[in-house]
Amino acid sequence: MEMLLIAAAIGLVVNYFRGSRKNQGLSKIWEQPISKVLCENFSLVGDGRRVLEWDSASDMLFYASGRRNCKYAQGHLVLKARQDAIALLNDYIAHNQEKLEVEITLDDSESCGFVFAAVPQKRSKAVSRDRYDISSLAKPTTSDRVFPGITLFSENGDITLQMLDSGLDDILSNKKSLLEELYVSDTPSEKPESHDFKRETKLTAVIRLPEPTGEGVQKLQEILEFVFYLVDYVSEAITLRPETAKKLTKARSEAFKEYARMAEKEKQDALAKTVAEKRRIELEEVSKLSPEQRRKWEEKERKKQMKKEQNKRVRRVK
Repeated sequence: MEMLLIAAAIGLVVNYFRGSRKNQGLSKIWEQPISKVLCENFSLVGDGRRVLEWDSASDMLFYASGRRNCKYAQGHLVLKARQDAIALLNDYIAHNQEKLEVEITLDDSESCGFVFAAVPQKRSKAVSRDRYDISSLAKPTTSDRVFPGITLFSENGDITLQMLDSGLDDILSNKKSLLEELYVSDTPSEKPESHDFKRETKLTAVIRLPEPTGEGVQKLQEILEFVFYLVDYVSEAITLRPETAKKLTKARSEAFKEYARMAEKEKQDALAKTVAEKRRIELEEVSKLSPEQRRKWEEKERKKQMKKEQNKRVRRVK
């Protein structure tokens, strides 16, 4: 028994170093197209020395800024946990794929934002349930321009057509496309806890990693280039008709009623607190007055209260 435990421990250690070395090799392969596309699009990439930074033995992160039409981009390269035998087994059972997640925060715009998404049909229910922006504003829709296994979510048919006209339809019509999921949204994906949540338009892409071959590297580079092309397309090419923009604004007013009430309550609470504090200070000053001065103050307060009651009665009569 003891020998088995020792053998298992040795096996885990050997697997850790072997799996880590394998992921390091893969990271160098995928860093090439990622670095090329980012350096072509941004003036500041990574820390100036390298593009991808290890977050764990199977995860790498990147950050880039300095590009028109967007504030910054951040990404997450997710490899299989080859260094962890148990996690690797879980990936195999759950059919977890290696992927690249890219989130780009677009520049602030005066135009009306929108919510659009393209996801695998098997993920559509979970997305509709878990994402606040999708569940609150978008509805599932279909199009014969995309592969039947893809579900589209959109607020308006005009938005759907313009997004597909970007060339997205060519990508989504391909069953073997690397673009697994795409989101364009001006509303948080998670339900905000307070009314003063930040409204930013974000473009998020989930890209499946292909085989680590020369052809796979080229395909990843092309899909990344298209994602950054979409940044400019969404910012510059999409134009909403006045009636469409009006509908989107109304939809947000309805969806965010809860937060409007929260803001009003917070405003009223702050006002009540100010009034209460002012009253407390006033009563402290009154307590320092002489009996005669206090009597005059009380008389003044009584007349003020009588006037308030009278005004209330007059308003009720009207």
